[in-house]
Amino acid sequence: MGSTRGTARRPSRVNVVALAVTLACLVVAGWAVRGLLHERVPGSVDFGTSATVDDRDGATAEDGPTTTSAAALPRPGRSSAALQPAQERAVPVRLTVPSVGLEVAIDPVAITEDGQMEIPERPDRAGWYRYGPAPGSTSGSVVVAGHVDTTTGPGAFLALGRVEAGAEVVVELDDGTSTAYRIVGGESVAKTDLAVDEIFRRDGDPVLRLVTCAGDWSPRTGHYTDNLVVTAVPLG
Repeated sequence: MGSTRGTARRPSRVNVVALAVTLACLVVAGWAVRGLLHERVPGSVDFGTSATVDDRDGATAEDGPTTTSAAALPRPGRSSAALQPAQERAVPVRLTVPSVGLEVAIDPVAITEDGQMEIPERPDRAGWYRYGPAPGSTSGSVVVAGHVDTTTGPGAFLALGRVEAGAEVVVELDDGTSTAYRIVGGESVAKTDLAVDEIFRRDGDPVLRLVTCAGDWSPRTGHYTDNLVVTAVPLG
């Protein structure tokens, strides 16, 4: 008789233990869910504002005699190229330098996954770095870049190498207005020595930077060795 009662009780003790374990699991799970629901979701300003990009290689690949890849251009440094909130503003659509017959359509561009400035796929178009200042801004550096050439012919900025100081640059905007600049100088710089932070700066005196490739073509790297940076200041 005692043996029968003992056998009948064991399932009861096991059920109590199982119930206790289940309740404990539910409590832990509840706290975990509560923590997830109350954890702060990082805002956009928390991403990509403190890392520094190694600029030793300086640029993406430039179209040249043996390649059709994107134009070689300086990397916007992470520390100074954090994306800004979208704002309503006129954007550039065309750039002309009458003294050398340069006339090119402009596309707004961003950055690639590896932190490079994008360049329009069409070699006859230039790209304006849309996360920086726009033409007509009262401060900072407006950056427009384009191909110098391709395997099939000249690029958008081939004539840039012939401009002289004092030449006028006119940038037309999509609202029908235009901004005029005067070229004050140009410099061919090894891509490893390019002053990226200065080219892409967002403060200081307003300037326009026109960038393309220059120097010798390197079959080993598939790049031109230098970048040509032409600087212009607002007229008036």
